[in-house]
This record gives sequence, C-alpha cells and structure tokens, in this order.
Amino acid sequence: MLLLYPRLLTGRKMRRIPLSLAGLSFLLMPMLSQGAEWSLKSSIDQSLAYDDNVQMLGNITTQQETEPRGSFQYRIIPVLTFQHKTDVSEVHADALYGTQIYTDIPRLDQNIQNYGIGGLFKTEKFDWRLGANLSITPSRNNAVQKGGDFNTNSDMTTWSVSPSVSYKIDEINSLILSPTYSETTFSNSGSATPNPGGFNNNFNNYDSTNVDLTWQRLWSDRYTSGVNLFYSNYNTQQLLANNPGTPVPSSFDSVGVNFSNDYEWSENWNLDGTVGVRHTESNIGDVSTSSLGFLADTGINYTGESFTSGINFSRSLIPSNQGQLQEQTSVGLDFNYNILERLSASFTTSYQESDVVNNQSTQANNQSTRKNLIIQPSVKYMLSPDWTLAGTYRYRTQEGQLNNINQGSGNTDGVADSNLFMLSINYNWKGFKLSR
Repeated sequence: MLLLYPRLLTGRKMRRIPLSLAGLSFLLMPMLSQGAEWSLKSSIDQSLAYDDNVQMLGNITTQQETEPRGSFQYRIIPVLTFQHKTDVSEVHADALYGTQIYTDIPRLDQNIQNYGIGGLFKTEKFDWRLGANLSITPSRNNAVQKGGDFNTNSDMTTWSVSPSVSYKIDEINSLILSPTYSETTFSNSGSATPNPGGFNNNFNNYDSTNVDLTWQRLWSDRYTSGVNLFYSNYNTQQLLANNPGTPVPSSFDSVGVNFSNDYEWSENWNLDGTVGVRHTESNIGDVSTSSLGFLADTGINYTGESFTSGINFSRSLIPSNQGQLQEQTSVGLDFNYNILERLSASFTTSYQESDVVNNQSTQANNQSTRKNLIIQPSVKYMLSPDWTLAGTYRYRTQEGQLNNINQGSGNTDGVADSNLFMLSINYNWKGFKLSR
C-alpha cells in the first residue's frame, strides 16, 4: 500500500514483544500438525567497502567534528529461513543477526538484527494471514527514508504486528482488510545537539497504525484493478524551536483512497500504476493544521531473455525519525544485462525529494526539503550455484535545508556527497526439504 506508517507511542516497553510473538506462535501451532513439506535454508552476505564520507558531512568542517570522514567498512549478514507448507496453510520464520564494522570510526560499529514469524490459512472463501516482526538496525542505515541524518550511532528498534483477511466474493472479485500496528524506539535519542562523539541523535520514539480496505477485480488474465481506502495514524513528540525545553505531543491522521491497475501488455512488458488522494490532519502541541496531497506508485517493466529494465515513480507518506511526517516523491531507473551465462552487469539510479507535511519549526531539525540522489553500477559473477561475487560503485549526494542535515554542529553547508567502492560475496545455501 502507498501509506503504511504504524502508530507511535513513546513510552512502550520492549518486554511486551515476547508475549506478542508467543501469542502468534500459539495461534499458528494447529497448522504444524497438517504437515506436508518442511524446508530450511540460509544465506550469508559479506562485503568489504571503502566510503570516503561515511557520515555524509558537508564541505565545511568545524572544530566540533572529531571523527574522520572516510573509513573501510566490513559487513556480514547471515539469514536463516524456515517454512512449513500444506495445501491450505503455511508457516514461515526467519532470523537475521549480523554486524557492520568501521575500521576508522569504531564508535559506529553496530549489530543488525531481524526476527519474523508469519502464517497463512486458507478456506474456500477466506485467506487468513498473521505476521509479527522485530528489527534492530542502525538508524543511519535508514537515513535516506527516515530524515537524512547519517551522522548518528543510534539503534532503531521496531516491532510490528500485521494481520489480514481476504474474502473471495466470486471468481473475479475479492475484498482484503489489512491492519498494521508498530512501535519504534531509539537508543541515544532525545538530544538536539551532538553527543561527545560528535553524533546527532535527535530522534523521537513513535508508534503508528494503518488500516487498509481493498476491493480487487480480475478482469482478464492480463488485467487487474482495485480500489483501496486507508486510514493512518502517526504519534510522536517534537521539540519546537519556540519551546526548546519540553517536547510536545504530535499526531498525524491521514485518510484517502487509491486506485490501482496492473496490465501485462505482452510477455515482456508490464504496466502497473496506483494513484490516489489523501487528507492529513496534524496536531503539534496546541497547533492544528491540515493539508491535501496525492499519492502514487507507478512502474513500467521489461523482462527479456538477457535484459531486464524498469522505471518507476512514487509519492508516499513516511514518518521521520525527528518526529515529522514526510511526503516523499521519488523516481528510479534500473536495468540488468546478462553478458555471459555467469556474468551480469546492472545499473540503478534514484532521485528523491522529501518535504515535511504541515511543517512547524523544531529545535532538532527545521528542514523543510531534502533531496537525495543515488547512482549505482555493479558487476556480478556467479562462481558456482551457491557462491556469487560482486563489485559495486555507489555515488550518493544529499541536499538539506538548514540545521543539522549534513552539517556536523555549526556547519552551514547543506550539501554532501560520498563515493563508495564495495566488493561482496554471497553464499546461498539451498538447504533441505522434508515431505510426508
């Protein structure tokens, strides 16, 4: 869906997470007794890279900037996936625990974790789904989407629950109800000024709720359309510039409608497009404002024997880590070409603009517009069916108006860029399957 941000309550305790996962496991246990196929597989991604501007600081340095800009970085991410399937049910679980290390900026060394569990149960008319997820990731890894602050050593912890039910009206019409709830908290958060390590950790905990009701119709083997009604709520708090001492509660409520179409033009070409309108009510402290906007998610994709390509355009609402709601507009292009049986080359580029919805000036971050550009060519060679070697170059630039974005305490330059050179190797273990 175009608008999926969970509701944000700042005082929730992480001790509730195990209870949620335990409850989900209890609900899914009956499916395990119907076993038809069990599978277990895993993968390991490793990469060694050099980034000449890890913290995406601007060109003007200050005395407070104590960390070097460039660093070698090593990352290893193993993933384990379990699945159980029958004709009418499915249970899956995955676990990821990795780490990223910076040789010249050890204070940025952080772990990456993700744990998920979900299930599906089918009847003649209904498909029931239930999923839960817990992730712990470095905040800087999500900076492009979540506010643009790469100069941080804060961890972002998010847990979510997402049930859904699909009702088959007849052979061509379906109704789908999909609510989602999540909470996000940050370590080292709540400060509008850099901590002793020179990092900006001016983040605000939040929770969000999203409810989608979708009607979907299959007109032919090649054409599908749908209508989606949604409600989204995002709760957090902000430090306002005119009241820097005490955070004020902030909430954003959005309602809207989306119209979607998916058309397979030919065996090689696919067109998909979703457009809609939204209305957002914001309450920041004692000030209430509202705004209208449009949403979109469209793409044209080509799939050939040795060449694939796609171009996409989107506009969506995304919560910021600084307690603001962003309207993000992006356009992207990607293609992949198989040069030889085992050798392929790819190229991706994207441009994104982020604007604050119903903006008020905050102490932590009074930016109103942020622009991000990424250009990334790569070459991949399959060493064997299980091993893949890849080389990647990434150019990234960011431009943000005013204050902490790309500034590093007192820096007045709102433009930053970086060059990254990376060598990665992936091992994909196909695992095993058991059937009975």
